[in-house]
Amino acid sequence: MRISVVIPVYNTGKYLRECLDSVVGQTFRDLDIIVVDDGSTDGSSAICDEYASRDSRIRVLHCSNGGLSVARNRGIDLADGEFISFIDSDDAIHPSMIQCLLDAALAASADIASCACRRGTELRYEIKGGGQARISASEKSIEKMLYQTSLATSSACAHLFKRSLFDDVRFTPGILYEDLDAVPFVFEKAVRVVSLPDKLYFYRITPNSLINTWSPRRLDVLSVTARLEAHFKSHPRIYAAACDRRLSAAFNIFMLNARQRSQADEEVALRCWHIIRERRMASLLNPRVRLKNKAGIMVSYLGRRISTFAVRLTQ
Repeated sequence: MRISVVIPVYNTGKYLRECLDSVVGQTFRDLDIIVVDDGSTDGSSAICDEYASRDSRIRVLHCSNGGLSVARNRGIDLADGEFISFIDSDDAIHPSMIQCLLDAALAASADIASCACRRGTELRYEIKGGGQARISASEKSIEKMLYQTSLATSSACAHLFKRSLFDDVRFTPGILYEDLDAVPFVFEKAVRVVSLPDKLYFYRITPNSLINTWSPRRLDVLSVTARLEAHFKSHPRIYAAACDRRLSAAFNIFMLNARQRSQADEEVALRCWHIIRERRMASLLNPRVRLKNKAGIMVSYLGRRISTFAVRLTQ
């Protein structure tokens, strides 16, 4: 059994060795490690070549900068493993992550095996002794992913996918939230998903992490969630989750925009508020919706101006 690991690299020299060490040191050895250097300018390219010279399992593709989606797609095109996994080059994985996910996938006859992520600035993993793997149909996994109420994540990382699931799915170039735009559609093609409770994937929070920055490009999430909502309209249970995910995205952008204070964009605020008003009642009455969203909904009934004021009070 051969497993492909795709690692897009762009100017992550500070963390790249830690990432590559975590991959080449996996207890599962039959790896096809595809490192896509996406036009790095900080010395990352030389680090990639250094590791490839020491480990014959590593293939390095140097290309001009095209963005994360393009780099991942190039890796998918080159992958020859039966399974494929994605790792961001400023993250790292537990030494047994690949083996644990493969064992779980084979034992459950699953198309996707997932583990939990630990987020932070210092490398650490969390193993839950005796934690049970959970097996579910793909539809259930998509619901959890969109409700954001469990360990299920729309990230492309922390999963082991059957390579065939990507036969007609690729990441959309040039957008943020490229994972949310693609991963639910990959899960939709799966029959069975198995999830491990252990936090075997380390997601590093850096000053440049999406969670810490604001730009107009973050508005992409509104288009991405609209696409999910439209796609799953014929699946009532997933559709309810997709509507709530769109509501959640609108709340998030509304809040980020409001925190810009004098630089806040009125058009953005109105766009988000329209989505909130259209979808808030359905989510309020939906028992599956997380309390965080319901709290936001209750505040929203006080009006846009008071909601904006409430957001700014929490800064």
